[in-house]
Amino acid sequence: MLDYDDIRAYKDHEVNSVLSSLLNDPDFLQFVAQQTYPKLNRVMSFWLQKNIRKKLKSQFDDIHNITHWQDTISPYVETMIEKTTDDFTVKGMEFLEKDKTYLFISNHRDIAMDPMLVNYALLSSGFNTCKVAIGDNLLQRPFVAKLMRLNKSFVVKRTISARREKLEAVQTLSSYIHESIKQKQSIWIAQKEGRAKDNVDKTDTAVLKMLHMAGRKLGWEFKDSMRFLNIVPVSISYEWDPCDIDKAQELVMKANHNNYEKSQDEDFQTIVKGMKGNKGRVSITFSKPLSLDTNQADEWGDEIDEHIYAGYDIFESNLLAKTILDGHDPKIHSKYQEWMTRFSQLDSEAYQQVLKNYAEPTRYFNHD
Repeated sequence: MLDYDDIRAYKDHEVNSVLSSLLNDPDFLQFVAQQTYPKLNRVMSFWLQKNIRKKLKSQFDDIHNITHWQDTISPYVETMIEKTTDDFTVKGMEFLEKDKTYLFISNHRDIAMDPMLVNYALLSSGFNTCKVAIGDNLLQRPFVAKLMRLNKSFVVKRTISARREKLEAVQTLSSYIHESIKQKQSIWIAQKEGRAKDNVDKTDTAVLKMLHMAGRKLGWEFKDSMRFLNIVPVSISYEWDPCDIDKAQELVMKANHNNYEKSQDEDFQTIVKGMKGNKGRVSITFSKPLSLDTNQADEWGDEIDEHIYAGYDIFESNLLAKTILDGHDPKIHSKYQEWMTRFSQLDSEAYQQVLKNYAEPTRYFNHD
């Protein structure tokens, strides 16, 4: 049996020791203090962190398994959704059965919020939460890695460069996902590596082929693996993307210089910005589980895409961007002033990229 210790989510018996280590992590306490009381933290940092540690310890002492941990933080997730969204809707739950296990494949806009919202939707409807695939590039801060793995995240090794090691890592990842499904534990994974910074949602068949590796070892056909995993496409739609300007500027830099160097701690700051920033209206749509009679990865990918497109919600921000690109008067849109306030200071190249990003979904979806 393969050893998954370096990628797997934490198990129940590890919860107490992990929570204890967080209480003794100055970086974690500093983060909590900064996010909770930013002004007070600047002048009374030591006292504030000491009191935060005391308060958290009283809460952590009663948590002894993953389910209890997620139940404990669920109200905080709910509060964050209330503060950073104008409306949060979930559709398609009627297609899911509580005694079934699924592999949720979604489009990817936000590092932490996408799987967090999927799990919150599942938990709120009485379903078990799913394990979450997350890149190792996002786990450079130890306390972030611990929090993610407490929330059923498992690690996708993206930073490996050696070909043989990369192949071994992909095979282990595939086996871990299959093993999780066997153990009746659902999975969330993005349709391609990394966020779609240009909002072009297209399933990478390499992801599907990775998912088949463990089945192929058993002599399965491709369609057997896909059916075993019980794939459910998921559409995640944000009216406003808290990282929209950052994404546009990165794409412009890559286009002009064929390169983009991330700043130190950029991924962590992106996670925080995505969680705290205004998102307007947000929706999640679960599709029916797929069942295709084909062994072609691209046909499975196309089917996933079609379901994600069909479940996507077009918001005023998307229509407004299309209106501007089409050369029409944007003042007809109710979000015009908000749009101008948000983007009026951008240079022309970044602004054009923002327009393309927000208008992109309207190319694929013909909603009334």
